[in-house]
Amino acid sequence: MEISVIGVPDLRQRSQIGVDGEIVLPLVGQVKVGGLSVSEARRIITQSLSNKLYQQATNDGREAQHLILPDTIVVTVAEYRPIYVKGDVAKPGEYLFRPGMTVRQAVAVAGGYDVMQLRLANPFLQAADFRSEDEALRVEFATEQARVWRLRTELGEQGVEYAIDKALVPTELAERLLQTETQHLKARVAAREKDKALLRDAIAKASLQLSILAEKKEKDQEGNQADTADFEKVRDLSRTGLTPAARLSDTRRAALLSSDQLLQTIVEMSNLERQRDEFSIQLEKIDAQARIDALKELQDANSRIAQITARLRGAGEKLKYAGLQSQLTRGTGERPEITVYRNGENGRERLAADEDLVLAPGDVIDVVLEAKGLTDGLALSPGQ
Repeated sequence: MEISVIGVPDLRQRSQIGVDGEIVLPLVGQVKVGGLSVSEARRIITQSLSNKLYQQATNDGREAQHLILPDTIVVTVAEYRPIYVKGDVAKPGEYLFRPGMTVRQAVAVAGGYDVMQLRLANPFLQAADFRSEDEALRVEFATEQARVWRLRTELGEQGVEYAIDKALVPTELAERLLQTETQHLKARVAAREKDKALLRDAIAKASLQLSILAEKKEKDQEGNQADTADFEKVRDLSRTGLTPAARLSDTRRAALLSSDQLLQTIVEMSNLERQRDEFSIQLEKIDAQARIDALKELQDANSRIAQITARLRGAGEKLKYAGLQSQLTRGTGERPEITVYRNGENGRERLAADEDLVLAPGDVIDVVLEAKGLTDGLALSPGQ
């Protein structure tokens, strides 16, 4: 408040209303004016200063007393508390208040409506880019969902369904993705069964060879035993001189040959048994390794889906604000949601306002722009 007395320049002063609602007046002291209208505050200040004596020094050094009359007191508002504009405006911040100021005027002073969350150079071109990004992410999401269906089916889960939201991708595309993954599943299963069949065949052949070698081993053992017995008999006769040395050499050679043949048969059987065991291990590992690989792929696919979901939400938000800013550029779109916060007699009040609401000093205007109907179904909900 600015208080002055006509003819008494020394009494002219500005007094700020304190937090307690009081101001300090010359010759009076503190006077409470908080919460009053300007006219009521002017009346109280005038009453407080009226008929007060003011001593003023003259040029010759004497003091002269002046009686302050009500008609000589002038009380004006030097400065109002500022208002504050925040939210979806071009320049949020603190602004000077003018009597009779409306929300529309405050928004105009703040630069008009604007989307503070996203600044775009050209909202029309950016909206096209964001829409393209959103559609590409939808296709990636549907592809990963089909992949998850195939992996869960391959892992033997029961009742697995490929239920993709029709609002996400066209039905025709979803069916093609499902068909591709079905063919992929059949090809993987067929390749795995083919490998298993080859290994089973190899195991069967190895078992057959082992059975043949087992018979051969028995015959080789019998032959070796006979040759060894002949050698022992001839050696005994050779010691008594009843058989020539050549005969002894022949029987020794025959015994060595049959022993070597038996040893070769045993070695060959051992190699076949080891090879058959390796085939059996490979056969057992085919299904186990396939399950491990499928689980790893499923984990990667679920991680990929989580990433795409987050990117879809971001793309949906960007597209939402791009569409909103294009509406602002054209001057169309939904009405803004305006809330005014005001300190009243009962404390802080929250007022749902429109652009024609008359503001009061200290008001806080919160502006929120909504782009209804622009991005329905563009971003996934957490459930989807």
